[in-house]
Amino acid sequence: PVSIKMRRGFGSRGLVLVQVVLLAAIVGERGAEGLGFDLVSSRVKCFSEEISGNTLVVGTYEVEASSSSQSMPIEVQVTDPMEKVLHSKEDISKGSFAFTTTIAGDYILCFHNKGLTSVQDQRHVKFTMKHGIDAKDYSKVMNSDHLSPLQTNIVKVRDQLTAIYDEMIDQKHRETQLRDLAEAMCERVVAFALFTIFVLTGTGAWQAHYLHNYFRRKKII
Repeated sequence: PVSIKMRRGFGSRGLVLVQVVLLAAIVGERGAEGLGFDLVSSRVKCFSEEISGNTLVVGTYEVEASSSSQSMPIEVQVTDPMEKVLHSKEDISKGSFAFTTTIAGDYILCFHNKGLTSVQDQRHVKFTMKHGIDAKDYSKVMNSDHLSPLQTNIVKVRDQLTAIYDEMIDQKHRETQLRDLAEAMCERVVAFALFTIFVLTGTGAWQAHYLHNYFRRKKII
């Protein structure tokens, strides 16, 4: 799935029209291999994923060397649902980022090819973005806590069950919010309908009274 959105551009370039791709829909098919794509000069491409609050997010990115003689630096930027910049770096070749989310919503990873528009060339970008259980390195947990492989798997299963439970609670909370919003909207619609009926009835009564007095003054009735 792809959507087109207006987002604040890199630096001071104002608002730019960028292509926002729903990351969860494609990364799930790629697994640990991540995602690779070609980015044309002067273009911006963004990937969005909805992530819950208080969740660890880690990512890596790598840009292949350009075969063109023209300069085509790539800039990367990660923003939260409030468009706060969490990670930004210019002229990248390889790097990584990690942060813990503070609020739930769409976290967006953008790549910008800052090459000249007149130079219709492209650079290949590869990246991975994981969160929650997928972002946790259980090999480090096994070494730091001196766990056996079986114990490590038990810890992983426990974390997965906790994540599923938290997701259920989050979904229930969202359902409650949507139900409250729908009920509030329904109440507003009913109130507006009653107000409209009252206004129309009052207007009709006033018009009837006015016409009745007008015809009496003209001695028509």
